[in-house]
Amino acid sequence: MITVGAFFKVGSHLLDENKKSLIIHYLTEFILGSIGVGVFVILLYLNQFSFSLDIISLWVFLYNGILFTYWIWRSDAKIWEKSIAGGYFLLIEIIIASTFNPF
Repeated sequence: MITVGAFFKVGSHLLDENKKSLIIHYLTEFILGSIGVGVFVILLYLNQFSFSLDIISLWVFLYNGILFTYWIWRSDAKIWEKSIAGGYFLLIEIIIASTFNPF
């Protein structure tokens, strides 16, 4: 079984903590970006690859939710800061949802 420590070995030296956190940071950004592209491709597929402004607004609506949920999970912000951001997020989501037209 490969451990995380063994994964970060280079030769006989372990990578320092800064390099580990940088690798994890870029891996996380890649995963979040891939999720965004995946959601967009799925929406295009469901709309028979007919590109429209409705698809973009739906994608922004969904991807904002994904990114906000990730931020809430990973953030060290105080609960009142998260509440204010959540209220703003809901306002923005309502505005975006009001632009939806039926497919």
